[in-house]
Amino acid sequence: MTGAAATEGDRSGDHAGADDLIPYLSDRWLAAANAALADLPPLDIELRVGFVVTGGPEGDREHQLILGPHQVGAERGVEAVSVTMTMDHGLAIEIANGRTSAQRAFLDGRLQLSGSAGALLGHQKALNDIDDRLAALRARTRF
Repeated sequence: MTGAAATEGDRSGDHAGADDLIPYLSDRWLAAANAALADLPPLDIELRVGFVVTGGPEGDREHQLILGPHQVGAERGVEAVSVTMTMDHGLAIEIANGRTSAQRAFLDGRLQLSGSAGALLGHQKALNDIDDRLAALRARTRF
């Protein structure tokens, strides 16, 4: 999972300068992620994946990905999630940039899961679709 494009205006063809980059996991980043995911088809079931990222430059951050049943999106907080992934800020950046996977980090003991990890089974395509949608946002993110 990767962590987290789109409402910040159309920048297709533009290259974001350092001042245009969106700080990772900021409220602005979360709003952009939510907009990027808004038109993905939702799952037929309720599935929310929570993320707790500790030790970031602005303290600990919590957010969730919503995969269904009524919407796909991202929002602050981890209330009513099916499963929560807890990791430090450095690992969150590694996952977001594709340098490691959440699965590898879990197996290495760097990522903790709580809740119903089985809820993720069978939904890899939806998770991959989210990752694909967040690619443009990653290019505009200050990690």
